[in-house]
Amino acid sequence: MKKRIIISTVLIGALMTGGIAMAKSYGSWPGNGNGNGYSNNQEMMTKGKHQQQMQNRLERMSVILDLSDNQEEQIEALFNKHWQDRQAVRDEMRVGREGRRPAMRSGDLDETTLRSNLAERAEFKADRIVEREQLKKEVYAILSPEQQEKAETIWETRGKGQNGRYAKRFGI
Repeated sequence: MKKRIIISTVLIGALMTGGIAMAKSYGSWPGNGNGNGYSNNQEMMTKGKHQQQMQNRLERMSVILDLSDNQEEQIEALFNKHWQDRQAVRDEMRVGREGRRPAMRSGDLDETTLRSNLAERAEFKADRIVEREQLKKEVYAILSPEQQEKAETIWETRGKGQNGRYAKRFGI
């Protein structure tokens, strides 16, 4: 009898310990993850991280499209300019979001305010799509006709995989 109780207790304890060890927090909200409002797999885009991503993107573009040094410099300047322009808009959106959250959590946000906030977000998304197309147009202006054809082919074929994520990462 005692043996059964001991075995049952040890088994239940082992199962609970395993379950706790395997538990993973999901989602991203302030206080979840590394304490800065981002979960462990999500980081705020810093200038250093942007530089690293831009260098990786330029290396891929240079290899695939056979870019000259001058073209690389021009495209790098374009990427930096667009990133800096977006930073101001991101900061503005962050301030608005931080202002909305307390009101939404407390239930004080009225329908009119909510609708105006949602319209603002929709406009922001539309602006981002337009900016992306403008960047693509500016990059294409730097490329030769052969490079443009190659980039368009890559964009068409690779853009369809993974919900179009490759084309976004590739920057064209």
